[in-house]
Amino acid sequence: MKLVAALTLSTAMLAGPVFAKDITIGLSGPTTGAQAYFGTTWHNGFKLYIDKLNAAGGVNGVTVKIDQEDDQADPRQGTLVAQKYCDNDDVVLGVVNFNSGVAQSTLPIYEDCSLPTMTFGSNPSLTQQGYKFMVRPVANDFAGALLPAEYALQKLHAKSALIVNDKQVFGQGISEIFAKNFTAGGGKVLDTLSVAPTDVDFSAILAQIKTKNPDVIYLGAVMPQLALFAKQMHEQGVKATLMVPDGGYTPDFISQAGAANVEGATVAVQAPPLDATPAIADFATQYKAKYGQDAGPYSIYGYAQAQILEAVLKSTKGLTREDMNDALHNVKADTAIGHLEFDDKGELKVAPSYLYKVENGKFVLIATK
Repeated sequence: MKLVAALTLSTAMLAGPVFAKDITIGLSGPTTGAQAYFGTTWHNGFKLYIDKLNAAGGVNGVTVKIDQEDDQADPRQGTLVAQKYCDNDDVVLGVVNFNSGVAQSTLPIYEDCSLPTMTFGSNPSLTQQGYKFMVRPVANDFAGALLPAEYALQKLHAKSALIVNDKQVFGQGISEIFAKNFTAGGGKVLDTLSVAPTDVDFSAILAQIKTKNPDVIYLGAVMPQLALFAKQMHEQGVKATLMVPDGGYTPDFISQAGAANVEGATVAVQAPPLDATPAIADFATQYKAKYGQDAGPYSIYGYAQAQILEAVLKSTKGLTREDMNDALHNVKADTAIGHLEFDDKGELKVAPSYLYKVENGKFVLIATK
């Protein structure tokens, strides 16, 4: 084993310059509150690969430290975290911003201090604002809202849709894209209604919806509203098919709504099934062995982001924020979810999306794009 380790280390040393230094990665997302499941399991995927990387000696003499922070899915808290990372010269890259609303507030801060980030917020506008220090290692909402619209039109043969959103950056943005796609495909949007992000009683708005009798309802919101809306929708006898974005891809969506109340509901998400490929299945096995539970919706993306970081460290000319940013934008990384590269705006050149339907209390893959 020592010989193998020595050969592996020698190979790593030949792969690029040896820096012999620790670096710190800022790892920020919601680890408490209603979206803690998404943030915590996403981070766990990242830490899983980094722990293996460090145990193997790091990359070109560099070992990776993690500064994990809870942004609470709150833009105000997110900006405090962003400034903390900016003020710490040891932080050379951020894996940040699970929520688009948080990203919208923090990206200017990261840009001002030249800190490169892999930003997870999926609102398409985030990469259209000229930021030079961000990439997005996940499909944006153009992809996330296209697949459900196509499925509604082509598979459900839906003629009409009603749009509901929570007036937040993510929820409103993705619901508007769904409406545009649905209309472009020949469907009719009967109405667009809004709720407050703190609403828990949807009886009044559901009464309006019932009179319009849409074929599908697209709800742009997050948990726990997705589950509460689904439950109340069926209690009031609204028969439309409910379609929701990735915030519904959690066991809580089914358990909090009640399985019968979400039967047939669809959830669009960027995450593949955990048995989609041997590499993903191997990841899922490692994850469960380390954490004692199944991987979450975006754990595989955390794992892949760590693999991107490894590729960055192998190709960067140095460990300054500027050097790391140059390497990040030009990286070509082979990850558990496939080969990943970014375009000149920081978007993935290839970004798949998936559509699941709730059947008998489980998520079943029904379409991919």
